[in-house]
Amino acid sequence: MIKKTIFTILAILLVWTIPSCEKHTYKAEITRTSYGIPHIVADDYGSLGYGEGYSAAEDHICIIMDELVNARSEKAKYHGAGPNNAYINQDVVIKALDISQKAKDAFQVQSGEIQEWIIGYTAGVNAYLNETGPNNVGSWCEGADWLQAATPIEMLTRLMLITQTGVRLAGLIVSASPPDEPKLSSHEIERENLATLTHLNDSYFGSNGWAIGKNFSENGKGMLLGNPHYPWVGSNRFWEKHLTIPGEMDVYGVNLIGNPGVAIGFNKHVGWTHTVSASKRLTFYKLDLVEGNPTSYYYDNEVRDMKSRLITVTVRDKAGKLTEAERTVWYSHYGPILNMPGIGWNSKTTITYRDANAENNGMIPQWLDMAKANGMDQLKGAHEKWNSMPWINTMATSHDGRAWYIDGSAVANLSKDALDIWRKNLESDPLTKNLYDKMGHVLLNGSDSRFEWQHHEAARYPGVNPYEEKPKQERSDFIFNANDSHWLTNPNDPLEGYSPLNGGEKTARSLRTRMNAIMLTDQSHTGTDGKLSQTELQNAIFSNRNMAAELLLDDLVAVCSDVETINVDGNEVNISNACEVLAKYDKKLNLNSRGAVLFREWITQYKGRELTKSGHLFKIAFNENDPMNTPRELANRDLALKNLGRATLILDKANLPLDVPLGEVQFAYRGDEKIPVHGGKGKHEGVANYINYRPSSTSAPFKKPVKYIEGSTSLTKDGYLINYGSSFILSLMYTKEGPSANAILSYSQSGNPDSPHFTDQTWLFSKKKWRPILFNADEIKKDIRSKKTLSAPRNKKVGANGI
Repeated sequence: MIKKTIFTILAILLVWTIPSCEKHTYKAEITRTSYGIPHIVADDYGSLGYGEGYSAAEDHICIIMDELVNARSEKAKYHGAGPNNAYINQDVVIKALDISQKAKDAFQVQSGEIQEWIIGYTAGVNAYLNETGPNNVGSWCEGADWLQAATPIEMLTRLMLITQTGVRLAGLIVSASPPDEPKLSSHEIERENLATLTHLNDSYFGSNGWAIGKNFSENGKGMLLGNPHYPWVGSNRFWEKHLTIPGEMDVYGVNLIGNPGVAIGFNKHVGWTHTVSASKRLTFYKLDLVEGNPTSYYYDNEVRDMKSRLITVTVRDKAGKLTEAERTVWYSHYGPILNMPGIGWNSKTTITYRDANAENNGMIPQWLDMAKANGMDQLKGAHEKWNSMPWINTMATSHDGRAWYIDGSAVANLSKDALDIWRKNLESDPLTKNLYDKMGHVLLNGSDSRFEWQHHEAARYPGVNPYEEKPKQERSDFIFNANDSHWLTNPNDPLEGYSPLNGGEKTARSLRTRMNAIMLTDQSHTGTDGKLSQTELQNAIFSNRNMAAELLLDDLVAVCSDVETINVDGNEVNISNACEVLAKYDKKLNLNSRGAVLFREWITQYKGRELTKSGHLFKIAFNENDPMNTPRELANRDLALKNLGRATLILDKANLPLDVPLGEVQFAYRGDEKIPVHGGKGKHEGVANYINYRPSSTSAPFKKPVKYIEGSTSLTKDGYLINYGSSFILSLMYTKEGPSANAILSYSQSGNPDSPHFTDQTWLFSKKKWRPILFNADEIKKDIRSKKTLSAPRNKKVGANGI
């Protein structure tokens, strides 16, 4: 009896002990399938994060660590002052905006599960770095002195740097100084500040997103096309993953490197994608300054003093010596003072701003609830509860064939009186009109309290618009977005009556938006049944139709067909051969498209503002009652011919034949490998499959254009260099058996040049070859390329100091 009792006690203790050990241990199973995709399974969020962080570090330890240098405000410490002190400015502004403290505050309000997730993710990254050692990471950052263990708060800081728009204004913030103090500005810095301001609302991160409902899909269930346009180098790249906690969550998709969870993806019930919204996340304020005291400003009938902070950052000089740099940042009660190009800071006025995402800390829980949604109503509920998508639209579909759109971005909640006054100022005040018409920025009177953001009891953050006032639409046919505003989410059912801060209504759409709409409505991709299959959806996005060519090529050929030479800047240029090439151009941007390069050099001679109005390029003006077909028709015959002459000269200077195929000129460089890629410029060519070159501040090496061919905006002696555009291209269809998905990650899964997964999907993209997404356990089991189980002691809870 005693013996039986002892065994019973031991059995009970064993039952208690096993969970207790598991509670203090991370355990995750990672199965890699073709193309290096990790399928991560764990029983809790801490362990899931551990496996996720470790796997991400295997593929991208250098990028993760490089971004943590930014999060610590140490870019200048390790990489020097940067061009025109850009790295100093960045470090100063991250400190000036208190991003790290906001990350600490944000961490404290997360649920226990999310805290454990972030802690586990950080522990996984650190474990990989510790195992390999800084000198053996096997990638471009090997041996770097900034390869250091991370804290969970630093990981969260990295996410908040993405969230806030104000960080991009670093040059304007640091160069702002009172009129009686020395200036940190110069003509070159003024030009950079102007470029920053100009492109702030220019959809720097673009995208296309389609959600197809049951009445437009071939099988009567939901379909989704995700086509985010993001960098192919640096940190703002997506990393693919499949995350499972049995009985809790099973989600597949991507997030930016270094962030836990899925931002774009699907589960068994719903799928969603995002595009960058056309909303105005910042409001700019003009301050009336007190005479004789330019650091004070009027606010109604009172005077308010600005505040200032002296920020110190560490800088590495060219000899490697560390020094200190000090900058003073000035603030109004709205936010930092700006050195606004053309306005600056004089004795009478200056400009400040307020960021609608300054307090946003709900992105991770919102994406988590979306990942766990068991249908469209729950996915909508995640948006309503958290209301924390910072600057993006959501397009979603469901297994039962519902298609839903919302512009979930954060914008100011202004009173009707404030908006009415602002609209009047658009007509009467040149500065207000200029900032809005040319750059898309909203300028308000910061010395008038009527322009303060209004509190709404349903808003998640003070002063921002609540869920109920956001543009949204559900349909059974389709919704889409291509970075224009909400207005024509479905061209047959316009969304109207929303705040102008959500974007323009009854305004001209971009060529790319028009191309998306036409592909969805003209039945050229649907076949005779008028409905989309998954294959037809895939063919549509890779059709590479050139909207500008469809609108203008025939007109251009008609005017050049009887012209042999044209005078360009005093030189006679023969354009007859160019005209013959264009007459045979297929109006596509495929690798074998002859005439595509010549047409590109012709259309890019026109300013971007000409693409949405009548004038030098288009003859027939935009018509709000016919938005998909206007503007159209070639306007200025003589200018068109002259620009064709310029395009001919450009190809001659580049030693390229006029009919050179696009695939012999347009390349993505992955390490030493040169890969031909299809697609084109979304703005000028209007192709949905948008690719381009854009500067990057990443520390990672990548091929940069040395010099553009004279007269061209993008052609170099090495051709068109591509480092940006279509990234994670997702095609999803729900079936009776569940989700069926295909994808391509255009720049491939790994950032390590020695990995077989550094270029494999880039070649898939080049060949338009979709790969199947493996979501079901049986599919994964048949394609196992590697499998490991990770186990490690569980980290302690993070304290207020971020350790």
